[in-house]
Amino acid sequence: VCPLTTAEFSLLEIFAGHSNRVLTRDQIMDLLKGHEWSPLDRSIDNLVARLRKKIELTPEDPTLVKTVRGLGYVFTARVEQR
Repeated sequence: VCPLTTAEFSLLEIFAGHSNRVLTRDQIMDLLKGHEWSPLDRSIDNLVARLRKKIELTPEDPTLVKTVRGLGYVFTARVEQR
């Protein structure tokens, strides 16, 4: 069991709902709703880093949440709806 903050859980939900698709920081912020931000804001990067520490076996070499340089992030896990 790994406790997540509300923001971390929301981010994981967003990633699971958009599995294997690159999401830009702008898209993530829009999907998180209600967060004030500026284009230079690093809050998404910090949130991704915190989530990685909790869900990745080796956060410094992530396999679930990958950075797509110059674009954003992609969640690589296979997600199935039931």
